[in-house]
Amino acid sequence: EHPVPIEPPAEPAPPPPQPLPLTKRERKKLRTQRRLAAEREKQDQIRCGLMAPPPPKVKISNLMQAMKNEAVMDPSAMEAKVRAEMAQRVRNHELRNLARKLTPQQRKDKKRRKMLNDPTGGGTPVTLYRIDQVPNRQKLYKIDINAQQNHLTGVALLTDVTNLVVVEGGPKAQRRYRKLLMHRIDWADVPDDDDDDDDDDERDLLEERRRNSANVCKIVWEGYVVKPHFKSFRVEAAGSAEDGRKLLKEKGCEHYWDMAA
Repeated sequence: EHPVPIEPPAEPAPPPPQPLPLTKRERKKLRTQRRLAAEREKQDQIRCGLMAPPPPKVKISNLMQAMKNEAVMDPSAMEAKVRAEMAQRVRNHELRNLARKLTPQQRKDKKRRKMLNDPTGGGTPVTLYRIDQVPNRQKLYKIDINAQQNHLTGVALLTDVTNLVVVEGGPKAQRRYRKLLMHRIDWADVPDDDDDDDDDDERDLLEERRRNSANVCKIVWEGYVVKPHFKSFRVEAAGSAEDGRKLLKEKGCEHYWDMAA
């Protein structure tokens, strides 16, 4: 019998270097170069006789130049033939588009894949927000439902000291959620009053409240983790600071509280 092969007692070789992600301009340049190379190869095959040349694309505008003698002898029949070829080209184009069209389930999966996938492959992006005031029920609903719609995981932790929002997910979802917390939600809740009879002191007070509202929600930390700590997003009312840190410690991320507090 042959002996059982045994791996040598040595450390495995280091992984090969990961390719850097290309920019949009570099991807467009590579696509242009590939298409040009394919077109040159096709033209070479036509010159060598390995491939039949494509039929001429005759239109009404170039009918006389492409079909000189035939167009002069019977212009009506030639025009009808050209219009039929044009209609057939349009039908072929629509059929190709229909063959590439995604089903509703495929479109849904593609949208979810774009929200979850990270093109850099460097782990799961995490963002830690600190909110210095207790959000009302309307703001809590926006924080919760937008995280679920963007397929983000994490927790919104409400305590008597400060409020933390931890979100984990793809970069596109992180950008949309950051725009919600930093721009779309009005943390001041100051109504716009256009009455000209208001005193200058009240106007100054309103402007000061609007300026201070920009400091209510802040980004404490942004980074990557090897794997997410949460399976879904939920809102937790912890009460005291100790309870809040204990809740994060159960998930193995109590250092988030240390950074924000």
